[in-house]
Amino acid sequence: MNEKTYATPAATFAEHPDHYELKVTLPGIAKEEVELHVEGRTLTLKTASKYQNPAGFKLVASEFERADYAMSLDLPEMADPTSLSAKCAAGVLTVMVQKRPETQARKIEIG
Repeated sequence: MNEKTYATPAATFAEHPDHYELKVTLPGIAKEEVELHVEGRTLTLKTASKYQNPAGFKLVASEFERADYAMSLDLPEMADPTSLSAKCAAGVLTVMVQKRPETQARKIEIG
C-alpha cells in the first residue's frame, strides 16, 4: 500500500489579550493548496502541492525539499472556533481565532 507521507511544518502559537494567533511556515505552497478545517476544538491543516518541475529541469544541489504538510492543533477552551480567519502570504499561513467574549479580561466599574 502506497501511503502518502506528510511533513510537520514549523509553527508558532501565540496568545493575545483577545485572540490566539497561529503562524505556520509553508514554503512553496500556494494558498489554493491549503486545506484548513475545524472539528470541535481541533484545527487541522493539510496541503497538497501541485508544483511540477519544468521541462528539462536538472537538480544540481538542494537544501530544500518540496513537501506536503499536515498538522493538528487542539484549540484552548477559551477559543471561539466559529471566529476562525486565515490568510496566506509569502509562504506563511496566519490563522486567527478570537477568545470567547465571556472569557476575556474586562474592567469592572465600581458604582
